[in-house]
Amino acid sequence: KKSIFTKKNMSKPSDYVVTAGLEAAYQVALDLGMPLLLTGEPGTGKTEFAKWAATQLDTQVLRFNTKTTSIAKDLFYRYDAIKHFREAHNQKDLTAQVNPLDYINIESLGLAIMASAAMQKQFVVLVDEIDKAPRDFPNDLLFEFEELAFRIEEANNDDFKDYNFSKHFDRNGLPPLSKNAVLPDAQGFIRTPKDVQKPLLILTSNSEKNLPDAFLRRCIFFHINFPDAETLVKIVNNRVKPEGVYAQFLDKIVEKFRSYREQGLRKQPATAELIQWVKTLEKKGIDPQKLNDAETKTQLLSTFPILAKNKDDFDKLSKQ
Repeated sequence: KKSIFTKKNMSKPSDYVVTAGLEAAYQVALDLGMPLLLTGEPGTGKTEFAKWAATQLDTQVLRFNTKTTSIAKDLFYRYDAIKHFREAHNQKDLTAQVNPLDYINIESLGLAIMASAAMQKQFVVLVDEIDKAPRDFPNDLLFEFEELAFRIEEANNDDFKDYNFSKHFDRNGLPPLSKNAVLPDAQGFIRTPKDVQKPLLILTSNSEKNLPDAFLRRCIFFHINFPDAETLVKIVNNRVKPEGVYAQFLDKIVEKFRSYREQGLRKQPATAELIQWVKTLEKKGIDPQKLNDAETKTQLLSTFPILAKNKDDFDKLSKQ
């Protein structure tokens, strides 16, 4: 069978529908050089907004996926101490010098700071689902967020001499660097120069837990509400580009989807599920004019795994 993700259905960042409020918050974050914190239901487009922002700035997104074990340093670099120890232990020439930078992986915000310093280029840094991290994670980043500077604690200034970070840039599709393009300052910090525009930091949260007040005070905040019917139609038109009867009766599909959300579900389907659902309806050839007819019940049931994420919700939709 052909994939439903045909070239016609592949979305571009330019297809993202930005509300006036969200665009205003984005502009304020740019003007003030402050992080932009986005909240909202999972699937409402928080992550996709970062791609839209990157197209506006003619740059690219450097993404960091937060984990429950993440610490602040991970946003800048990770040090593979085990590999370093193992190779040092197995080294035949015990007098050979080992550069600790060979065991460093530069992460998203670290790359953005290095690139800003060496290439005079602005990037979008996406820290996804920051509320997953331990509570200390956001507070521990306050200095780095404001100064956009970080120190590689395992290395000294001599380690940086003639060291080339190009492999880290190549891994992320960035242009290569010349040797000595990135050097720490007198305090040992790699930092974005004052005369270079800071990277745009976008942080997303599903509001699963409260973030520290001290951190929130240093962010521009915007909550992405679930879109109204008119905006949903526009989003689906942009992202799915339905044809024929599916384009003609898209408002009916959206109306049916919104009625499903009103069934008291434990996990309401969001915009992402609507996009997947419309693709599936079109692929299966389900008539959008007959979504309320009994004869389409079996066909609709086959699409509910997209909308329902637990047994109770599936049963509620099935009964309706």
